[in-house]
Amino acid sequence: MQSKSARLTILSVLLFLVLAPLTLMLSAKYLDSRSYYIPAVIIILLSVIPFFVFFENRKIKSSEIVIVSMMIALAVASRAVFAFVPQFKPTCAIVIVTAIAFGPNVGFVTGSLSMLVSNLIFGQGMFTPFQMLGMGLVGFFCGLIFTKSRYRTDKLIVSITGALLCFGVYGLIADTCSVLMFVTDYTRESVMSIFASGIPYNAIHAVTTGIILFFINKPMTDKFTRLRVKYGVFEIEN
Repeated sequence: MQSKSARLTILSVLLFLVLAPLTLMLSAKYLDSRSYYIPAVIIILLSVIPFFVFFENRKIKSSEIVIVSMMIALAVASRAVFAFVPQFKPTCAIVIVTAIAFGPNVGFVTGSLSMLVSNLIFGQGMFTPFQMLGMGLVGFFCGLIFTKSRYRTDKLIVSITGALLCFGVYGLIADTCSVLMFVTDYTRESVMSIFASGIPYNAIHAVTTGIILFFINKPMTDKFTRLRVKYGVFEIEN
């Protein structure tokens, strides 16, 4: 399982960092400005399929399904409760804690599906798959970094790392959707202006995620780790 997870990690990073920009460039050259759904779907499929293939090729316990469903419900509820404060969303922090306790692949699935389900409340759109991908990758990378690390319950390190990934990964991917939706002439200035306009929102989202992680990571990670060990779910190799 360890080698398989490593291959999936390499594959997902290469697909997103190499093939996704290539898809955007080709779509800008050969498609009209209203065909942004095509590159969006291609990008999401390239990045998401390897993770769900991983879960399809392993035996899943009923208890594991219950745990993932519980964490998705918690992430969705945390987003809905603070709907009146646009920049303040504990969802990312919940996804990160899930990834640290249960592993990177669980973190990805929880992150991606929590955005899909919560958008049944907030509204679906072209932005949904980008939000799914961004939140899923934040969970995946945090799980990859901390699941077997001795710093997994370190308040400061986890908070800073989570905030940086929230800003740099989720924010970048979400803003990429804005580029596809609003930019018709793909010049450096027009693209950079979209990313620059998203910096304040992404910064607030990242800071609030870091603050929430500072308070909830250790108690929740400890409890979820005991749950994982007690019931033998989501075994993690050393």
